Amino acid sequence: MIASKEDPKWKELLSGKVQHQFQLASAAMIVSRCQRQVSRDPSPQTMDKNLDEMYAFFTKFENVVSEDLKAIFS
Repeated sequence: MIASKEDPKWKELLSGKVQHQFQLASAAMIVSRCQRQVSRDPSPQTMDKNLDEMYAFFTKFENVVSEDLKAIFS
């Protein structure tokens, strides 16, 4: 089961405080792209938009990225 969007680890992943080597290249790419956008514009609106995008991706592909999610959120 995917962690709630309110879990602080999502923002830590988005801000780069949590580093992880993803098994799925597309997961690494979306996280990297969202991190770059937030680093350019750290406003709350940009954070929320990118957090929503990351969360939607991981929710959609939860079965494929389950091991990565366990490693990040445990």
